[in-house]
Amino acid sequence: MINYKNKATTCQSFRPAIRVRLNRPVFDQASSIVQGLVEYEVPRVNIPATRQCFTEGCVDSDRSRWKSVGLSAKQSTISPSSSTRRTANLVVTGQLSGTITVILNIPITGNVVVTGRSIGVSALLDLQKTVNDQPYLRFNECRIENGIVSARVTNMGLLTDTINQKFGSVLSGQSKVQLEEAICEHMNRLTQQHFSTRLARIPRSLSAKELLEIIISNNVKKSATSPATNFATLVRQKRAATTSDDYYDDIEKTEGRPAKPIPNVNLRKISLSRDDVINFFNIERLSHILIDLTLLDAASTSSDFSLGISGNVFSSRSQGSSPYVAPYPFRIPQNTNRRMVEVIISQYSVNSLLFQAHRTNSLIFHVDSRTPGIGSLLKTSCTLDEVCIADEISKIKTVYPNRRLELIIRSAAPPSVTINNDVMTVSMNGRCIFFLEGTRQKIGVVPFNTVVQINMKTVGGKLTGTVFIQSLDFTPGIDFLGMSVSDLDGLRRTTKAALQNFVSSATADGFTLSTASMHSPLRLFHPEISLLPNALLLQADVDLYRTLYSARKSRKHA
Repeated sequence: MINYKNKATTCQSFRPAIRVRLNRPVFDQASSIVQGLVEYEVPRVNIPATRQCFTEGCVDSDRSRWKSVGLSAKQSTISPSSSTRRTANLVVTGQLSGTITVILNIPITGNVVVTGRSIGVSALLDLQKTVNDQPYLRFNECRIENGIVSARVTNMGLLTDTINQKFGSVLSGQSKVQLEEAICEHMNRLTQQHFSTRLARIPRSLSAKELLEIIISNNVKKSATSPATNFATLVRQKRAATTSDDYYDDIEKTEGRPAKPIPNVNLRKISLSRDDVINFFNIERLSHILIDLTLLDAASTSSDFSLGISGNVFSSRSQGSSPYVAPYPFRIPQNTNRRMVEVIISQYSVNSLLFQAHRTNSLIFHVDSRTPGIGSLLKTSCTLDEVCIADEISKIKTVYPNRRLELIIRSAAPPSVTINNDVMTVSMNGRCIFFLEGTRQKIGVVPFNTVVQINMKTVGGKLTGTVFIQSLDFTPGIDFLGMSVSDLDGLRRTTKAALQNFVSSATADGFTLSTASMHSPLRLFHPEISLLPNALLLQADVDLYRTLYSARKSRKHA
């Protein structure tokens, strides 16, 4: 019996869900780098000793050295769809020794001079990968073309002119072959040393945590640690050490003290610190969710080189594949505003990431009295000039007076994303668990579903846009002080308004995009993010020299 499900999964794994396009400026930078390498390395090419035999005798050539090398910078090119070319003028000298028969065997010594005029060296490379999926550049062919290679002997006395006239063409032909072998072997070694070894450093996978860090790193301020360790801090410390995947289970097992009262937060302007973000969602929970960067295919045109990347999402903690289907065919669309590197990520990869995050209990959010813009609403008792949850649920003031609530929000099903031009729509079903802050006492559960519309584009190095909560509905299954869905409608409306104010304030200034926090050998700058139909487009410029040779230096570009 054939397992068709497994067969489909296997076929799907070979469909790229991410594509990368390297545009012409990348190859222009590579040409400049190769120019410097050739100028430095060609005079150091080792030309091995050889023996050339004729009917009249044999001659050994050794101790060959480069006398002069003149390189033409204008003729140094690397192209995505044709051979790499290099034009040069060169002179090689070496010593000759051997015997020649005129009437008798006569020992001879002298020198040989090989001259190349406007010779072109071309090499054709392709991108391959090892059995361990490490990419490398393979030399398919390399040859000397165009120009003139001539060889002549010197310092052989009366025999000099005779040998040059009789054997000059043969010497020139064999010298061209010898030069070609020496230069091409050296070019292959340089390619592996300077390029293939760097390609091998490209990570095989990228964690969802690192992607989130790109936005967080430059858009939240670092906060000093508070001297008072409240309940939320205790939970985060325990959460970092525990092996449990269920955050609110940790809370139910933990004792603590209520947090100290904090002042109301102005909803018109919310400044988030890194502690605020981590308190709301611990991005470390996403470190085990990995995007597969395995190379699947490659293609080139006269102006660019494109790569097909797996884009499958998996968890290092558990087995299981995405229920979604990878797009086929999946191509990079035309783009009139290209950066040096374009990366298009399919909607399939985004939804697969959310699926893995849900199934591994990683989509868990935490709200307490410290949460800017929302925390002050979680009081069970408030004055006439304050707004709190008791305004909508008067019963809670009677049952739990003068307390603060703490919320754990988790996904009840995998969230889904639909992407169109400049718009992303996120749908999520979840459960909100209510606790008395600082205790292990759970007082209620409210299931919900919500639809959020995100409009975004990159302007001046910032990701800007709006976040609009289209709907927030409480669903059947509520267990909260004996109340029904209709009883909690006021709370639903207040919650939706508070969340809308919060996200509008938090995103009002946009997000500065930075690649400085990425643990990648690529040195990228000027990143851009845009939304396309069923795909997310990431673009950036690349400093190829620093990528290849300054891996350990600090990044200069944000």
